[in-house]
Amino acid sequence: MTLLNIPVGDAKPGETAPRRNYLVKDAAIIRPKNYKCSTVYEFFNECVNKHGKNSNCQGWRDLIKIHTEIKKVEKIIDGEKKLVDKKWLYYEKSNYKYINFGQLQSIVNYYGKGLIKIGINHSNTDKLQIFASTSPHWMRTFLGCQSQGIPVVTAYDSLGEEGLTHSLVQTSSTAIFTDNELLKKLVNPLKSAKNVKFIIFKEDINFDNNSSDDDDELITEVKKSIEQIKSLRPDIEFYSYNEIIQLGKENNDSIDFHPPNPKDLSCIMYTSGSTGPPKGVVLSHENIVAGIAGVSINVPDTLLNKSDRIISFLPLAHIFELVFELITFYWGGIAGYANVKTLTDASCKNCDGDMKAFKPTIMVGVAAVWEAVKKGILSQIEKQPSTTQKIFWSAYNLKVNSKKYHIPFIPSLVDNLILKKIKAATGGNIRLLLNGGSPISGETQRFITNTIAPMLIGYGLTETCANTCVTMINHFEYDVAGSLVGSITVKLIDVPDAGYYAKNNQGEILIKGAPVLKEYYQNPEETKKAFEYEEGWFSTGDIGEWTSNGSLKVIDRKKNLVKTLNGEYIALEKLESIYRSNKYVLNICCYADENKVKPIGIVLPNEAQVKELIVKLGLNEGKSANDIEVSHFTNNSKLLKELNKSILETGKSGGLNGIELILGIVLVDDEWTPENGFVTSAQKLQRKKILASVKEKVDKVYAAN
Repeated sequence: MTLLNIPVGDAKPGETAPRRNYLVKDAAIIRPKNYKCSTVYEFFNECVNKHGKNSNCQGWRDLIKIHTEIKKVEKIIDGEKKLVDKKWLYYEKSNYKYINFGQLQSIVNYYGKGLIKIGINHSNTDKLQIFASTSPHWMRTFLGCQSQGIPVVTAYDSLGEEGLTHSLVQTSSTAIFTDNELLKKLVNPLKSAKNVKFIIFKEDINFDNNSSDDDDELITEVKKSIEQIKSLRPDIEFYSYNEIIQLGKENNDSIDFHPPNPKDLSCIMYTSGSTGPPKGVVLSHENIVAGIAGVSINVPDTLLNKSDRIISFLPLAHIFELVFELITFYWGGIAGYANVKTLTDASCKNCDGDMKAFKPTIMVGVAAVWEAVKKGILSQIEKQPSTTQKIFWSAYNLKVNSKKYHIPFIPSLVDNLILKKIKAATGGNIRLLLNGGSPISGETQRFITNTIAPMLIGYGLTETCANTCVTMINHFEYDVAGSLVGSITVKLIDVPDAGYYAKNNQGEILIKGAPVLKEYYQNPEETKKAFEYEEGWFSTGDIGEWTSNGSLKVIDRKKNLVKTLNGEYIALEKLESIYRSNKYVLNICCYADENKVKPIGIVLPNEAQVKELIVKLGLNEGKSANDIEVSHFTNNSKLLKELNKSILETGKSGGLNGIELILGIVLVDDEWTPENGFVTSAQKLQRKKILASVKEKVDKVYAAN
C-alpha cells in the first residue's frame, strides 16, 4: 500500500519522521506546476496569459431593490402569547454579470495606478486596509495593491471597534477600502488611527440626491457617516472605487508599475490571540504563491478547469477563502460572488437565490454552512408523509451500500430519482464540495457527500497560508484531514502532558515550508513562541495522528484557543475576563463546542446581586432577598433569560462581538475552590471538571438554540 504522506527523513527522539505528500517526496514545491511566478502580481498575470483574456473569471449580481414586509409573529411577553410586528427583508437581484481575464487585468492595473495617483506610496511602506465583505471589489482591491507593491491589511467586516482600531493603529495603515454601510464603523477608530489619509468606498454616492424614499435610507446613513468622519478628520480624502479606477485610467501612460519582490510584504492578516489584541500574520508574496502551489498538487487544474464555476461567499479576510479564490484563477474557472443572505430562495424576491442563479460546480464552505444545509434537508424530509420518508432513507442507504461495494449505476439512479430536488436547490451542477476553517463531524461529511457531492476536507492555518491538508479525490476517505499539500513538510512531536507520543504516531503538528510565515507583525514574543521548538518549524498547537495509510488526522487541541463551527477562533480567557466584570457574576467558565458557532457561559453567581434580581423579577413568593436560596432557581427560565441578557450587554460594552457573544448560560450552585478541584491554587479554572459537572445542562442549552 502506498502511503499518502511518506517519511522523508529519520525520526528523532520525541518526534515522528517528517513527511510529505507522496507526489512531492523529493522536495516541497514553491510555485504552481509549470508556472514561473514568485509574486502574487506575477501569478495573476501568468493566469491571464495561460487562460486567455477572453475567458470569464468573475461573476456577480447587482442589488436591484430591498423589499420590506411587516408580518405578525407570535411572541411570549410576560408569560403571555402576543402578536407583534416584525420587519422582514427580501432582496431582489439581477442576473449574474461577468467579466473576463482581460477586463479584470485592466481594472487591476488601473486600480493600482489610481492608488499611486492619489498619493499612496509604492515602496512597500504605505498599507491599505480592506475592511469589507466578500465581493469582486474586495479581490480587485487586493490585486490592484499587488500590482504596485502596496501591502494589504485584512479585517473582517464583522470586526469589533477595538480589533479594528488595533489593526489600523499597529500597521499604520494609510488607506482603507470599505463597504458603504461600514463607513459608520470607522468613526471611532479613526480618532486613534492618525495615519489614515484616504478612504475608498465601494459604491458611488449621489450627494445631490435628497430623496426620502425608503431605498435611500442607506444613502442618508452613508452621507451622515462621511460628514462625521470629515468633522473629526478633515485631512482624510474620500474616493469611490470607480473614481480610483478612473484616475488610473486617465493617468495610465504617466504612472509606471512598481512590481513587488518575492520577499516583500503582500498581506498582514489578523488572527486571534489567546489573550489580548489579535496577532497580525505577516505573509510575503512568496508565502502566498507557495500556498497556492501547495493546494494545486491536491486539486490540480486537470481536476478543476475553465468549465468550473466556484461560488464565493465566505469572508475574504479569512486565509481559507483568499487562497481558494486565488487558486480559482489558476484553475481558470469563474468565481461567482454570492451572499449568505441570498444563497437560497428564502430571502429573495422576484429572483432565484444565488445558488440557483449561478449554478456552481464547486462550493467551498465551513462546517457551520454544511451543518445548516444538512439540517435544512432533514427538516424538509421530516415534513413528508412516513411512506415518503421511508422511501428516502431506503434509497439513501441503498446508495451508500452500492458505493461501499462498488456496485455501478445504482448511485446515479438514486441521484436522478430520489435526490434530484436536493441537488436542484444547489443549482443542480455541484460536483465537488470542500470544508475548511474548522472540523466537521464525520456524520455530516457522509450525509452531504451522499446527498449532494463528495466533500473534500481542508485543514490549514493563517500562519501557513491555509496549507496543511486537502483530501485528494482519488484517495477520498472520511474522518481525516487527509493528504498533505505539496508545499510543506510535517512532523509530530510528543505532548506528554496530554498523553500524546510520537512513538504512537501522535503528537503536536509542526509544519515547515515556503507558505509558513516568518513572523507576527511587531510581535517578537509570539513569533518566538511559534518557532520555539525548532527553528523553521511552526508549532500549530493542534494534535495530529498519522493513520495506517499515511493520512493526517487532527484529533485534539493543545491550547485554550477554540476554533468554532464557522472557522473562527474564540479566546476563552479573554471572554471570561470581560464577562466576569458583570455584577451578577462571581466567576465564569466559557465553554465552546467546536461543532457549534457560539460559546456557553457556566456562571458561578454573585449571590447577593442575584437574590435582588430574583425579587425584582417577582420570583421570590413573598420572601425577602436574604431568605432566598439561589440554588432553588438555577433552572428558572425567567431568571436565566435576564442574567443572559445582562451578561451579553457586559460583553458588548467590553468590545466583544459576533461569535464571542455567549449563546446562553448555565447557573451553578457549587463553590469553585482548590479544595474541591474546580480551580487550581492559582485560581485558574479546571475546565474539564467544571464542564463535566454541568455537561447535561450545557447540552440542553445548545439543543434549545
